[in-house]
Amino acid sequence: MYILAADIGGTKSWLCLYDIDQVDIKKIKIIYEQRYASADFNNFSLLLNDFLQKVTPEILPAIDLMCLALPGVITQGRSHLTNLDWTLDQQQLQEEFSLKAVCFINDFQAAAMGIHHLNKEDYITLNPAKEKKQAITVVTGAGTGLGLAWMDNTQTPPQLFSTEGGHCDFAPVSEQQIELLRFLRQYYEHVSYERILSGEGLVKLYQFFNPDDLAIKSTETSTMTQIIHHLATYTNAQWHPQAKAAIDLFVQIYAAYIGNLALLYKPAGGIYIAGGIAIHILPWMQEEQFLRHYLNKGRMRHLAEKTALYLVTNTRLGLQGALHFAMNQYVENGEFYNDKTTKRAV
Repeated sequence: MYILAADIGGTKSWLCLYDIDQVDIKKIKIIYEQRYASADFNNFSLLLNDFLQKVTPEILPAIDLMCLALPGVITQGRSHLTNLDWTLDQQQLQEEFSLKAVCFINDFQAAAMGIHHLNKEDYITLNPAKEKKQAITVVTGAGTGLGLAWMDNTQTPPQLFSTEGGHCDFAPVSEQQIELLRFLRQYYEHVSYERILSGEGLVKLYQFFNPDDLAIKSTETSTMTQIIHHLATYTNAQWHPQAKAAIDLFVQIYAAYIGNLALLYKPAGGIYIAGGIAIHILPWMQEEQFLRHYLNKGRMRHLAEKTALYLVTNTRLGLQGALHFAMNQYVENGEFYNDKTTKRAV
C-alpha cells in the first residue's frame, strides 16, 4: 500500500511516499522523499506536481491516500494556511491529481500523533516528572508560527484536538516584557504569543534590543534568524549583547507560555516541545533560566513541577504523525480497508 504523507510548513514542506507492507504494517519503506522551500511555489499544486514528476510513473496510480499536515484551520476539507498564502482543497487536489483519497490534518495534530512513535533518542527531558500513559498529552512548538495541539489518551483510539492557542494574547510578566508589548503594538493591533514565539518574533525581539540595525528591514526572516543565532553564539567568541538578549527573552517568554499550558491542560502525559526553533537554540532551552521561568506559576507552581517536559529533536515528527494518521484511516485488525468507517490507532 502506498501513502503519500506531507508536513507542510510556512518555511519548509516535506513530502514522503511510503510503501506499507499489508501483512506486517510495521514494515514501512520510503520510496521517495524531498524537502522544499514553500515560498518557491505560488500554490501547493505546483509543489505536488514537482514531487510526483519524480516518482516512478507506475507507482502514481497505486497511491492509496495522500495525507497533508497543514499549519492552519481546516474547515470542510479546505484550509487557508496561516503563514503562507496557499489555499488547499481536498476534493480539488483529489480530482486534479487523480488520487484515490486525500485527507487533511492540522500540523500539530500530526505532531501529537507522531509522539507515540518516538524513540528515547528522539527527545530530551527538560523537566523530569512521573508520566502517565493514559492521560492528556500536549504538543506545542515555535517555528514559522506557534502551533498547539493536545491528545486525550484516555480514549480508544486516542482523540486528537487542534487549537489556535498560539494566537492567545501575550501576557507580559516583567517590566521589560511590558515595554516589549508597547513596542510590538506599534506593529500589530493584536499581540499574540505567536508574534514573539516564531521566526518573525525572534527578529522583532532583536529589533527591540537593536532598533538601529537596518539589516532587519532588508533581510528575509529565515536568514535574519540565522544571523541572530550566529551573532549570539559565535561572534569573536564573545556574546553579541543584542542577539543574546533577544534569545534570552525569547526563551523566558517561551518557558512562561509552556508553563501556562501545564496549568490549562494538566497534561499528566507530558508536554512535548516541537518546532524548528527549539532545536536550534537547544543550549538556551537547557539552561536554568528556562526551567525557572517555566515553574514561575506562584501558587500553582506544583502543577508545572509535576508535568513532564520534553524537547523533541526528531525533525520527522510531523511527517511521522501524518503517516500514522493516514494509516489509521485504513487499518483495522491488521488488515487494510478503503472503507473509512473502520479505524483504529496505529
